[in-house]
Amino acid sequence: MSYSDYKGYSTDQLEKIFKVQTAIGNLFENFKPSSKEYSETQKAVDEIKSRFALNEDANEATRSHLLVTPVLLNACVEKNVGAFFEPPVNLEPEKTPDLPHQLNGKYDCALSLHTYKFVTPIISVVEVKPTQIGIGQCMAEMYATLKVFEQSKVYGIITDGVEWEFYLLENSVLTVDKKGCYISDVSGILDRIGYIADRFKE
Repeated sequence: MSYSDYKGYSTDQLEKIFKVQTAIGNLFENFKPSSKEYSETQKAVDEIKSRFALNEDANEATRSHLLVTPVLLNACVEKNVGAFFEPPVNLEPEKTPDLPHQLNGKYDCALSLHTYKFVTPIISVVEVKPTQIGIGQCMAEMYATLKVFEQSKVYGIITDGVEWEFYLLENSVLTVDKKGCYISDVSGILDRIGYIADRFKE
């Protein structure tokens, strides 16, 4: 049993399982983009993206390493956060007896305010999957993060390497950002990660 067991559930089912409501909103209402362009990273991911267009067999791991990882590593340096790949996070089943599957396994990635320790606050979990597949797994990981790290909120990012969707789980409400972002705007992605980090410093 693991977080991936939640991939097949619909949004309505997930709402009942985790006792949350879902909403669409503007998670970055006070967002002010920086003037930085991150041109080297943008050029690199643009080149990789063009190669994927010619290779329909590129799998999740390949996309993660070649498209997602460079962006997250840039976030570490530019936004002073820690990125942790495949961290194990396990929640004892007795703490969630009503859930259909145990919350354990490894996240694709998690971002923390601590630059080199996987400790609270965990500001975001990152799932490298198409949105329609990744929502259940990401919600399970966000829910586990609140429980394990005793936080009141956590963000989630689901990306297939090209499209980046942002989520917030807080006060039993999962809010989906209505705009999202694309790999063609690396600056926008990094600035949003910086915005998320700043929310945990307030």
